[in-house]
Amino acid sequence: MAGWLLLAGFSASAAWIGNIYDGAPIVAGAEMNTLRAWQIVYAAGVLGYLLLLWSFRARPAATRTILIAAVALRIPLLFCPPNSDTNRYAWEGRIQRLGFSPYTAGPLDPRLEPHRDGIWEGINKKKFPTIYPPLSELEFRLLSTIHYGVKSPQIAHAVLDLGAVAALAALLAMLGQPAWYLAIYALCPLTLASFAHAGHNDSLMILPMLGFVAAAFRKHWRLAGVLLGLAILAKTTAAILLAVLVRRSKVAVAVALGVVTVGYVVYPDAYVGLDTLGRWTEDGPFNNLFDELRIRWNRWSDWKFRAGSRMTLAMILLSAAAAYRVWRPRDLLTDTRWLMALVVLLLPIIHFWYVAWTLALIALNPRGYWSWLILPATMTLYWLSDWAHLVGLPWRLELWAVAAIWLPFFGAWAVELYRTRIAGFADGEAPVAVTLMGDAAHSETSNRRHTGRGGTRPPPGATLQ
Repeated sequence: MAGWLLLAGFSASAAWIGNIYDGAPIVAGAEMNTLRAWQIVYAAGVLGYLLLLWSFRARPAATRTILIAAVALRIPLLFCPPNSDTNRYAWEGRIQRLGFSPYTAGPLDPRLEPHRDGIWEGINKKKFPTIYPPLSELEFRLLSTIHYGVKSPQIAHAVLDLGAVAALAALLAMLGQPAWYLAIYALCPLTLASFAHAGHNDSLMILPMLGFVAAAFRKHWRLAGVLLGLAILAKTTAAILLAVLVRRSKVAVAVALGVVTVGYVVYPDAYVGLDTLGRWTEDGPFNNLFDELRIRWNRWSDWKFRAGSRMTLAMILLSAAAAYRVWRPRDLLTDTRWLMALVVLLLPIIHFWYVAWTLALIALNPRGYWSWLILPATMTLYWLSDWAHLVGLPWRLELWAVAAIWLPFFGAWAVELYRTRIAGFADGEAPVAVTLMGDAAHSETSNRRHTGRGGTRPPPGATLQ
């Protein structure tokens, strides 16, 4: 009961707090401002969320209960002003209707000066044109046609988020997993803050990504290719999941690439967005512990580790990870989670809502991934960057805050890897190659127990085609 009360209190209090980005006092003359109050109620919500998950292990909640709660918790958050990213969504939708390409006409383009308004004022990083791929831009245009304002993307992305919740419920039933796993994503305050509250468009990628997983499990390869292509057109980072299909279905790979090609034909300037994406970190990295240490190393050492070299290294690691999963695939879900987790961890800019990409997949089978549930709690510190901006400092996190966000997570991850390896030795197996954030050793051991034979029973979707 305490968990439910804390979660409900978080949602209701957020609606009462209102705009967390103006730093205004909660009430006239009060020292507590809206941003600090948001951090407090968010932290209380995360505590309630973790208490609920703990209680569900002994007394699982029904799917219907979680679905009703998911809707009820999101409704109050829609009354809050969204994040400034929605200003860009609305603006780029509008300029498309005016005949301009958001890939070549950035917010500071002098041709757009007569059209500047209050929404334009709220856009961040005005010096850059868009970084969003074609499906996102098509959605922005559609939403701007329906209603030009920041509330339309906020509501739309909350609805897509609920679509992802419904897709997860169906997937869990299909896979025979416990229904309460749905709460890992559906009731997480980080998820609530990402879409219903802030209005970020990542739910446009998460929904087709989950559809891709469902279609691939059922070996509906053409449909899987279409859905993965849509996910890539919503968020380019989903492209790494093509590696999951290479050994399973060449047809699905071809279909996915075909869908992406169509998107870039509809928006022929969209390739410029890929170049802009590479320049997006010109103002510096954000919330990545490795980059914070790299920056300090460059201050103290004569040998400089430049940002360009860092991005090259990240691309090499991601390419190697994708190639490894092509060469040594595990089951479908393990491969998908592993690759998306690696993408999040290697990004030079890690916003709190990026964690939702992986949470949606973890909810399908959290074994070996419980450490990710630490991040919704430690991301409470993320909003210190907004506070810095409010008081006239650069929009960034101090090293101590980045360390406090990530070190507990990496510590828990190390423990999970150790336990996974110990589990393999305890069952008399040869040492198992432990994969990053993976549960391969445990699942293989578990399969042996279930079959009672020396061989293993492949999980659904593991068969290669």
